Amino acid sequence: MRFQKQMLALFGEKLFPVPSTPVLFNQYKDIDPGFDLPNAAQIRRENLRGYLLSFGSRPEILLVGEAAGPRGCRFSGIPFTSERQLERGLLPFPGRRSSLGETAAYSEVSGTIVWGALLPWFPRFFLWNAVPLHPHRAGEGNSLSIRTPSRVEIMEFSGMLREISAIIRPSLTVAAGRKAEHALGLIGVECRYVRHPAQSGAEEFKAGIKEALGGVLAPSSP
Repeated sequence: MRFQKQMLALFGEKLFPVPSTPVLFNQYKDIDPGFDLPNAAQIRRENLRGYLLSFGSRPEILLVGEAAGPRGCRFSGIPFTSERQLERGLLPFPGRRSSLGETAAYSEVSGTIVWGALLPWFPRFFLWNAVPLHPHRAGEGNSLSIRTPSRVEIMEFSGMLREISAIIRPSLTVAAGRKAEHALGLIGVECRYVRHPAQSGAEEFKAGIKEALGGVLAPSSP
């Protein structure tokens, strides 16, 4: 598919080479020897590629989150997705774990909630994050901490978000959380806001998704 080639080219140019900083980790370029397999960055790039290639046609819905979570996209390479979901074959696309084998595969509550609500509509939606890298607090021992992305970080990746929106040309764009809503506003994309599933937002997220997508799409056939 042409859109997949365009996306992979975009990632190769503007995502994979971005250097990590003391507070922003590029999981597609770098590894942390304390948590990652030696080839973890390559695995995460391959997981993202597998996710893209699972689409038989251009998705109709673009759902944007805030940033890569420390127990989800940080290890899976796929937004709102944990490596445990990939390892157990719970999703309709392939993927491998990138974390060290001595530990259990990482799992993310938000990813479980999102896929639980959205799976009936796959592959008619595409998941992405306003900041596709993992924001964390500075300092030793904080590499897997959670930090809300800053306005500067959102602005830094707004060009990529604009290009993704232009490539997909969705009929509906959904913002999961206020940071995602702000990011889409920066690039002039109208969106439907839903509550982010984190911090006890699961039920509001599910209700918002059902209302937003149910008015546009019928669930995909099994």
